[in-house]
Amino acid sequence: MADCELCGVARPTLCPVKVKDLSVIAAYPGGTWRGINEECLNRCHEANIDRTPIKAKKCDLCGTRNVPLFQVKIQIPIFQEPYQRDANKAMCESCFEACEDTIKRREAEKQESHHL
Repeated sequence: MADCELCGVARPTLCPVKVKDLSVIAAYPGGTWRGINEECLNRCHEANIDRTPIKAKKCDLCGTRNVPLFQVKIQIPIFQEPYQRDANKAMCESCFEACEDTIKRREAEKQESHHL
């Protein structure tokens, strides 16, 4: 089980997203992997289409500062009614591109598995 980087939900499998984390770029110049569940990945895709600016200090996925950030509405589960609450997360353009790459890769994998 692993926790989603955006909402914190523990799932047996997550979608791997390769982001450029500037704090460890010297050690990992190709990027580092972050795990996001499918619901959050779909919300990132929707937010990428809308591109609503948000005032935040850093990207919630890669930690990059001083870049344009955009709002992603995430539902975080809680243990009281209504059992989830909406939260706004900030993401940079490079993380949106990484999410789109992950979506394309997952679609290609699904197509490949249907042909076997």
